[in-house]
Amino acid sequence: MGEDAERRALTDPGRVARQFKNRIGDPTPLRIGDAALTAEAIAARFSVRLLGSLPGGTPTRVAFAYPAGWGHYRLESLRAALSANGLADALFVPAPQAAVRAHDALVRLEEGATVAVYDLGGKTFDAAVVRKLAADRFVLAGPPEELEVGGLDFDEVVFQHVVEALRPGWDELDPMDPAVLAAVAELRRACTAAKEKLSADTEVLIPVALPGIATREVRLGRTEFEAMIRPAVEETVAALDRALRAAAVPPRDLAAVLLVGGSARIPLVTQEVSAQLGRAVSPAPNGMVAIGAALEAHGLEPEPAAVATAMWTRPPLPEAPKSLRPKRKKLTPFVTAGVLAVVVGGGLLANNVLTNKAGAETTTTTTAPPPTTTTEPTVVQYVPEQPTQAPPPPPPNTTQPPKPKPTTTTTRPSTTVTTTKSTPPPPSSTTTTPSGTKKAGAP
Repeated sequence: MGEDAERRALTDPGRVARQFKNRIGDPTPLRIGDAALTAEAIAARFSVRLLGSLPGGTPTRVAFAYPAGWGHYRLESLRAALSANGLADALFVPAPQAAVRAHDALVRLEEGATVAVYDLGGKTFDAAVVRKLAADRFVLAGPPEELEVGGLDFDEVVFQHVVEALRPGWDELDPMDPAVLAAVAELRRACTAAKEKLSADTEVLIPVALPGIATREVRLGRTEFEAMIRPAVEETVAALDRALRAAAVPPRDLAAVLLVGGSARIPLVTQEVSAQLGRAVSPAPNGMVAIGAALEAHGLEPEPAAVATAMWTRPPLPEAPKSLRPKRKKLTPFVTAGVLAVVVGGGLLANNVLTNKAGAETTTTTTAPPPTTTTEPTVVQYVPEQPTQAPPPPPPNTTQPPKPKPTTTTTRPSTTVTTTKSTPPPPSSTTTTPSGTKKAGAP
């Protein structure tokens, strides 16, 4: 794995696997020596080996950043392989969101801000626009763009440049000679290092140590290198423009432009992206995607002190005993009945006083015209249409009693008094008045 695998590739190249990330999800296995393994199985073993080599031991949570264009099948294939190797609870984070998450930790973005991510990795290129919705929450603002081009293709360009410089001696090499295979593997490593040096230098000398070839170094200038990779870089810039158009975000509205990935440090990339967007851009710090994925994983495991605060909630209030709940429900009817009792009692008392006074003035049953003064209409008005209101004071004895409503079927004290002034109301009518009033006032 890593440098160890590169050294062994010098003597045993048949047991080396390269550029297998794009094969994740492909059921066709890769042949590595005598073993046949799928790409996701190799990635899972690589991850377990890498985590086991950490000085602090295996972490409690692991996050994997993946290209935003990956579908459900690829992710589930990788998840199953990781689960089979003891990483069942791994967290998957889209690479563009992880990069913006790390950038937000350095330069706090406002809510609603959009960031363009230009990710030129080893084998693939991804362009996406990410929007910040809220604190630590980021989503894709549109569909991402993905291309099968990356730094490994640029390494191959440099290698082919050296091969052309070594002809015709290159064609005479024995491809089955172990010494030749080891020398070619070393030459490939030198080409990769030369590509990286050209990001800072204007030219490099690539060492050559092939048997039977007298040439010991090949010169390569930055101008030549940029001319060879310009078509691929222009294709990536066009993909970034498509991503911006799909997200309906003009370049002037971008809060930032992140150039991530090892090959994004090539000066030609910075020049082309700046010219396309009409603004100055620069490569992001190393490891932005990995840092963002780690922040996402760490966000799921707050500090112990924060757990006590974040997870605490006020306990629910104790429920009232069952014996008290019916009484609380019936409290309003009792208050209403009390108000009705006061109203009816006051009306009956006034009725009895006036009736006794009228009986003292006459003892015959002669017919007399209806009295002109009486307080009985107040009894009719006391019929509780709205039980909770207190009755108004009796009006002065200057008005005629109103006629009872047609819908009233009970005998009220007012109907008895209006028959004659000289004869007191019969006892039966007086005794039925409370019941009639009670019926009329019942809710």
